[in-house]
Amino acid sequence: MQEVLNTKRIIARSLKELSDEKPFDKISVGEIAARSNVNRQTFYYHFQDKYDLLKWIYKEDYFTPNMKDLSMDNWDKCLEGILEAVRRDRSFCINTIKHTESDVKDLFLTDTEKIFGSAIEYLRSVSEDNDRTFRHMDPKEQSFIARFFAYGVCGMLIEWVERGMKEEPRLVTKRMSLLLETCKELAYKQATMEKEQ
Repeated sequence: MQEVLNTKRIIARSLKELSDEKPFDKISVGEIAARSNVNRQTFYYHFQDKYDLLKWIYKEDYFTPNMKDLSMDNWDKCLEGILEAVRRDRSFCINTIKHTESDVKDLFLTDTEKIFGSAIEYLRSVSEDNDRTFRHMDPKEQSFIARFFAYGVCGMLIEWVERGMKEEPRLVTKRMSLLLETCKELAYKQATMEKEQ
């Protein structure tokens, strides 16, 4: 198992090195394999194609290490950790997002939507029985809200990367946190008004 992981990491490092030399869409699997000192068959044993490798890198290097013990109380610190990790690999991330925005966005969306879905589920579990806004939320509505916020967060992250990551990760995270807190307060006020009517 460790040998498989080591080989994947060597292949991933080769893609990162090559992305310093040319645009991601100009890099071939053959080049990645040659730089890794493996044959194409070995590459395809581990990854379906270079996009599969790219998703693996984003998940392993940026998401997974920073999503441990994710909760409603620390999601902003987890997000800041992701942004810091992405910023350390600035040239690789700018290159890959610039040339494969839809692939990376799909990865971001999937993970981010799960996080918001879990957050809404948590709010449902702690809501009072008579709090119609969360407790009796239709699953389709819950999914819509999670996807809506996921698109917003992902769009902001991709824009941050495309603009050169000039703002500090802490500032980006703080703005997102403020926005989500504002939305939560508005939802609470709406629920309170509906209860009073």
